Amino acid sequence: MYPFDKAQPFAVNRWYIAAFSNEITRSPLARTILGKPLALYRTQAGKAVAIYGLCPHRYFPLAQGRIEGDTLVCGYHGFVFEADGKCSGIPSQGTGTGFCQPTYRIEERGPLCWIWMGDKDRCDPDLIPPYEDFGLGVEGWRYSSPNHFTIKARAQLLIDNLMDLTHLPYLHHHIAGGEAMKAMPMREEERERSYRLIRSGKLPWGGFHDMLWGSEHRYEGLADWESITDFYGPELIRTNMPLFVKVPGHEQVPPALGHLHILHGITPETATSSHYFGFANRNFRLDDEALDTFQLESDKKIRQQDIDAIEAIEPHVDAASQLQRELLVKSDGPAVKVRRRIARMLEAEA
Repeated sequence: MYPFDKAQPFAVNRWYIAAFSNEITRSPLARTILGKPLALYRTQAGKAVAIYGLCPHRYFPLAQGRIEGDTLVCGYHGFVFEADGKCSGIPSQGTGTGFCQPTYRIEERGPLCWIWMGDKDRCDPDLIPPYEDFGLGVEGWRYSSPNHFTIKARAQLLIDNLMDLTHLPYLHHHIAGGEAMKAMPMREEERERSYRLIRSGKLPWGGFHDMLWGSEHRYEGLADWESITDFYGPELIRTNMPLFVKVPGHEQVPPALGHLHILHGITPETATSSHYFGFANRNFRLDDEALDTFQLESDKKIRQQDIDAIEAIEPHVDAASQLQRELLVKSDGPAVKVRRRIARMLEAEA
C-alpha cells in the first residue's frame, strides 16, 4: 500500500492521540482508531476508558449505550461491561459471564489523551513525545486553538505534506513570506526524540505579522528567521511560525516576537482515513483571547487547504503509483527519510 510494500499501513506500537481531554466525558464517544471501533468514556473518578466499541453479542455500537456508575451498558440488549472490559451483567439471564471485552490503555497528559493499541509488553508512557520540546504544560507558554478533523485519506499523505513545506506559496496563498519557502537553506539534526529540519531565510514584515505579534512591533527591512520541523514519529509533527533569530534595529530579538509552535497529531482511523488533531503553543501574548480566536481560525483554514489537497490525491494514489514511478526531487529528501523510518517500524512489526 503506497508508499510502503507492507499490507499493514501504519505502525501500531506507538502512542497516538485518541482525543482531546475535554472530548471524553460521561457520555460515550465513538471513535475508530487503527481500524478498530472504540467507545471512550470516563469513570466516576474521572479516569478515561477506551473499550472495543462493538458489543460481542450482536456487534451493536457500544457508544450508543449509556454509562451507569463505572460501567458501559449496551443500548441493544443491556449487556453490562466494566471499565476493565469484563462483561458483568446479562439482563436476559440475570448473570454475568467470564467474557472480557478488549480495552486499551489511555494516558491523559494535559489537554491530550494518548492511546496504546500495540503490544502490551512494549507499552511505555515515556515514549509519548516530550512536551517540554514545545512548551506544552510549561510555565510561560499558552496552549490554544485545539481543532480536530477527520480526513478521507491515509495518514502517510499528511506526513508527506508536513515534511515538505515547498507547497506553502501554492496551497496557502495568504501566508506572508510563503514565496521564501520555494527554495531555502536547510539542515538536519538527529535528536534523541526527533528528526529535526531547520530551514532558514529572510522575511519582511507583513499584515499577517500585525495580527500575530502586533503592529507595534513592526520592523523595517528583512529579519533572519528559522523554521523548525520535528518529526517525533508518525503520531506527532511540530512546525512553527517564523522563529526570529535576528531583527533589524535590535541587538537581540525582542521577547514580544516570541515563538509559536504548531502541533500536528496524526492518528490513523483506517487504512485510508485519518484523525488530524491540531493545536498551538506560544510564549507571547499569554492572556490574549483575541489572538486565540485568530490562531484557531487561521489554523483551521490552513489545515483545510491541506486536507482538500490530500483528499484529492487519495482516490488515485495506489493506481497511479503502479502506472507511473513517483517523481522525487531534492525537496522530498526529508519526507523520504521519514518514510524509511516508518518502513523500519512496519518491518519490525511484521
